[in-house]
Amino acid sequence: MAQTALLATQTNQNVDYQPFILSVYHSEDLSKFGVRTLGEALTLVPGVDMATNTMNNRTPIFRGSNPTAYGQSTLVIDGFVVNDSIFSNYNSYLDLPIELIDRIEVVRGSGSFIEGVNGYAGTINVITHAGSDPLRVENGTLFASGGSEGAMGVGGWSRYKGETWKLSLDAFTQRHDRQTPIGVTDSLGKSGYAKLGMEHSGFGIAYTYGGFELRGRYNDYQSDSAFGNLNALPNADGMLQQPSWYIQGKQTFSLARDLNLILKASMMEDSWQSDSQALPIGTYGAVTFSDGYWASLMIKNRRTSGRATLHYNGLELHRLSAGVESTWDEAIDMHSITTNKDTGVGMVDYSNTSRAFIDAANAKRQGTNLYLSDNITVNDKTAIALTLGMMKTSDIESHAYWRTALVYQPTRSDIFKLMAASGVRHPSFQEMYVTPSLYATGNSNLSYEHVRSLEAQYLRKLHSNLTAGINLFYLANSQQITRDATGIFQNYGENIVKGGEVELRGKFSSDDTVLLSYSYFNGSGKIPGSNEISMPFTASNLIKAAYAYDLTENWTLGGIWNYVGSKKRFFNDTRDSLAAYNTLDIALGWDMNTHKGWYAQGVVKNVADTTVRYPSPASTYPDDYPVAGRSFWIRTGWKF
Repeated sequence: MAQTALLATQTNQNVDYQPFILSVYHSEDLSKFGVRTLGEALTLVPGVDMATNTMNNRTPIFRGSNPTAYGQSTLVIDGFVVNDSIFSNYNSYLDLPIELIDRIEVVRGSGSFIEGVNGYAGTINVITHAGSDPLRVENGTLFASGGSEGAMGVGGWSRYKGETWKLSLDAFTQRHDRQTPIGVTDSLGKSGYAKLGMEHSGFGIAYTYGGFELRGRYNDYQSDSAFGNLNALPNADGMLQQPSWYIQGKQTFSLARDLNLILKASMMEDSWQSDSQALPIGTYGAVTFSDGYWASLMIKNRRTSGRATLHYNGLELHRLSAGVESTWDEAIDMHSITTNKDTGVGMVDYSNTSRAFIDAANAKRQGTNLYLSDNITVNDKTAIALTLGMMKTSDIESHAYWRTALVYQPTRSDIFKLMAASGVRHPSFQEMYVTPSLYATGNSNLSYEHVRSLEAQYLRKLHSNLTAGINLFYLANSQQITRDATGIFQNYGENIVKGGEVELRGKFSSDDTVLLSYSYFNGSGKIPGSNEISMPFTASNLIKAAYAYDLTENWTLGGIWNYVGSKKRFFNDTRDSLAAYNTLDIALGWDMNTHKGWYAQGVVKNVADTTVRYPSPASTYPDDYPVAGRSFWIRTGWKF
């Protein structure tokens, strides 16, 4: 296991032996299925569903873990955690083009094999071509795409290297004019179509010289105001902006034959800015807004961090590592300019008052993370992985986390895993510091969410390129953060989730690729003063199937079928359950296997034009959010 762990982020040949429930997706396979973005790729992960909010901040939901919150999962791009500070979310990266990605590695459950990263419900590790080792034949790709809903995009990546250095670059720009496939009615009774369009561009860089690495990425994401941040349809040209950037330096020192020291330092800035008519003309409370309620809201956050890790391999059968990381998060800029809240006429700058939309002055946090891990090779058939950590932040009490895993391989074809863990999630700045509004009210006294988990997996290697598996899990979540009846964030919820996943992945032959999974969840939740109910906002049944077949040397036919079961409501919500739905995508590609030269593909998404809906809490929209219907697009590219 110690040897395969070293290769885990370079190849998927040893995925099955890792001490996690781990899935790896390569971009060439995802492209054949018709996948266009990182977000679309994540819908293929067993046990993962999607949710959104009124601003269309999407988030993957791992095994039903608190569907109304963010930060349940962690997104890592080329070794850097990109979850923002305001929501602890990564919506602005879900549209990252699949052409820029080398592979996606997803851990379901608490923990991660990325050093110092302790995902709460899951961890997504994205390795871009700019951040990967040069294992590919091609040195770069230029690509372009276009389709319905005004979709268009261009981009590319390239790699350069010398004897002691390597430089990799990528860049892209893309947009679409999507809106809800059907009309919606907001909380005020106003009807219309919600605008879901976006404009997205960015670039990445990775440079290595000897033991030194420098990585950075700029991500500029703008989207329409969707369903409005006060549960009312905004003006058509309302805009949400979520730009971010990060840079990270890494130096590796060989202190002795079996002892290495790795030092990392990084900085990240992320922003959230909303400019829209948040409420239409009308009277709200005692104030009449003759021109509606307009708001320009912005918060910018900065995170700096430093990490030191020691790796020691001098003990027989052990692979030890120990590290410490310190982070500093703070709001560095904010404005809150709205229609006068007392008269309803004119605009007022409330940025430096108690009536600003967020308490930016107190939105700051210093944290320290200590961790120790050991991978133990007991014998040729058995290995054990252990992790123990302690986290302390300036606004929340200290807490420990741990994880242990046993991997047993009695034969070359059979692998058994047993894993137990205790993990935590810190509240976001939004949950702690947003000031009272129709949307929500922050709570500076929040504590962390806590999960205890037990997982088991059996894998059967049907042959060298085809694996079948069954995964069983038990999750006990406590102190989950949700809004109470008055809209205040509280450590309010508890739930128990039990379930399993059955999956088949790999190749039947050299001409095809298959991903097939069925996920089942069963559990209950409760809040103070309420009876237990079945898990809200969570589909008990998920079926995911993706298949691609090379019809000839040049032509490839692929497709994806997704089934999402019905979802029950949250406690006092009397609406019927959100109905089940299924979607089918079909993709036809030319020269999709090429490593040098041109390729092209046409894709029809959601062939039957099913209205895909994500659940809305009762206090927002009376109906659920319709986010997608049928669409089509084409892409082409040149690999060199």
